[in-house]
Amino acid sequence: MKKLILIALFVSIIVGVCAQNSRPIMLGFSPAITVEPSYPQGAFDLNILPLAVQFPGIIDNLDIRFLSLVNYGIRSYGSALINIGGEICLPYHFDFSRNDDFISKGFFIGPGAAFSRNIHYNHRSLSVFIEPGYHFLFNDNFSLIIDMQFGRTYLKPDSGISVTQNHWGVKVVLGWWINN
Repeated sequence: MKKLILIALFVSIIVGVCAQNSRPIMLGFSPAITVEPSYPQGAFDLNILPLAVQFPGIIDNLDIRFLSLVNYGIRSYGSALINIGGEICLPYHFDFSRNDDFISKGFFIGPGAAFSRNIHYNHRSLSVFIEPGYHFLFNDNFSLIIDMQFGRTYLKPDSGISVTQNHWGVKVVLGWWINN
């Protein structure tokens, strides 16, 4: 819980600094459904707090994006809050002819990491990944980001043997640029 408070404080400080400098910030959400091979038939997780914040042009075409992760597990019996954590990604955009010096668009590729605590199955996870994708910009204030995430996850149970496994997924982020 302390880590989540520190992450929220860090993101709040960055939002405040960008707002002071009149730089645009993308605020949005990233709806997500997770299905793992180990889940029972028909079970899935739904991110019930899919917040996204992206800060453009921290260095040339390199952005920084934060996503929250609060998964609620939908099961035939015993549905519960499953995972709490966050994700950070550094998308590098290949659009070198920006009309605006700060708002991102076009093809990108970005490394990232996700940290979470599974409070239902009692383990921590650390994922590293790469995300290739495309950032659509509509009317200079609405963004649709579609990408694929490929990575490796390290699971550390509270008791038992640690496991690493590959993961992949499709991600969608809907966002609106403010201070534009």
